[in-house]
Amino acid sequence: MQEKPNILQVIPTLNISGAEQGCFDVANFLTKHGFTSNIITSSGYRIEHLEKNGSIVDIMPVNSKNPITMIINIFRILKIVKKNNINIIHARSRAPAWSCYFASKLTKVKFVTTFHGTYNFNNKIKKFYNSIMVRSDYIIAISEFIYNEIINKYSYSKKNISVIPRGIDVIYLDPSKTDQVKVENFIKEHSIKSKSIKLVLPGRISGWKGHNVAIEAMAYLRDKSSDDFELIFVGPADNLKLKNNLLIKVKKLNLENQIKFIGPSKEMNLIYSLADIVLSCATDPEAFGRIPVEAQAMGKVIIASNHGGHIETIIDGLSGFLYSPTNSEELGDSIIKAVSSKIYIKDDYQIKRRKVILDNFTDDNMCEKTLEIYNKVLNI
Repeated sequence: MQEKPNILQVIPTLNISGAEQGCFDVANFLTKHGFTSNIITSSGYRIEHLEKNGSIVDIMPVNSKNPITMIINIFRILKIVKKNNINIIHARSRAPAWSCYFASKLTKVKFVTTFHGTYNFNNKIKKFYNSIMVRSDYIIAISEFIYNEIINKYSYSKKNISVIPRGIDVIYLDPSKTDQVKVENFIKEHSIKSKSIKLVLPGRISGWKGHNVAIEAMAYLRDKSSDDFELIFVGPADNLKLKNNLLIKVKKLNLENQIKFIGPSKEMNLIYSLADIVLSCATDPEAFGRIPVEAQAMGKVIIASNHGGHIETIIDGLSGFLYSPTNSEELGDSIIKAVSSKIYIKDDYQIKRRKVILDNFTDDNMCEKTLEIYNKVLNI
C-alpha cells in the first residue's frame, strides 16, 4: 500500500504574493481532506489563519539568501522532517529550495519544486542559483509560459514536469454575494465618483506592474474620449520613491481628480465589485497573473498587456482585450473599445466570463492536481 502524502511546504514568507496564495490554498486543502499540512516560513500575517485551520507552522529564516544561514537551515529542516515524518518537501522559492534539496538528499524524502516566476539571469552564477528549481524529483510550472521558460532556458528534457495553472477562491470572488452597501460606503469613504467609469488596477506599486503606463493612458483618454474615467490603484506601496514619482507625474498631467491611490485591501471582492473595468498592465511578462482570473470570476471586463500568463487566461473579445505591453495609447484605445462593446454592455457576458474561470481556474482544481502530483512522486 502506498504511503499517505505528508507534505512540508517551504516558502520565505506568508503574505499576499501569488506563491504565498498557492501555499496557503494547498495547506488548507490538505487539512480539509484529512492530510497533515506542515509549513516552514519566516513570517507573515497568514500564519495564524493556517494554524487555526490545522496546519503545523515552524518559523525559520528561510527568507535569507545568506549562504551560512542557508546551510544552517538544512539541519533545521532535517530536524522537522524527522520529527514530523515528512515524505515530501515542496519548495516554492529558490533560496529555501537549496536548503530543502540537501535536506531531502540526507533524509531520502521526495523533493518537489514549483516555478512561480521567470527567474531571469544574465550570467552563469545566477543561472546556477536558479537551477535548483529543476533539480527536484518533480517540477510544477504555474503556466504554459513558465513551462516553456524551463524547457528553453534550462534545456530541460525530463518528463517529471507538469503545468498546474493557479486557482482562485470562486466562493469568495462571487458577484452574487456582493454587499452593495459596503461597496457604496467604500466609494464614499475614498471620494470616488459614483457615476464615473471606474478603472481598477490591483497590485503592488512596482516598476514593472505598469502604473506608469496606466497613468499615461488616462491622459490619452482625457484627450480622446468624452467619458468620465477614473483610475484607482489598489495595492501596497513598499517603494515610496516610485509612488512619489507617480504622484508627481499625475500632478504634472493634471490628473489629480481622475487618479486615486487607495493602498492595500484585504477585501478584494469589494474592490472588484466597484470596478467597471479591471487593468493588468505588467510591462514584464506575468508568470501567471491572478488579476485577470479574479476579475473574470467577478464578471468584470479585463484589459491586459499581451504577454506571459495573460495570454493563457484572457479570451480576446470575451474576457476583454489585450494590448501591446508599454503602449499607453493602445491601452487607451482598448479601454475606449471596451466601453462601447457588447462584452461590456450585455450582462450575459459577465456570466460567460465567470464560467470560464469556474471551468478552468478554481483553487480546488489546482489543489486536486497538486495532490495528484504528490501521490505520483511517492511512486517514483
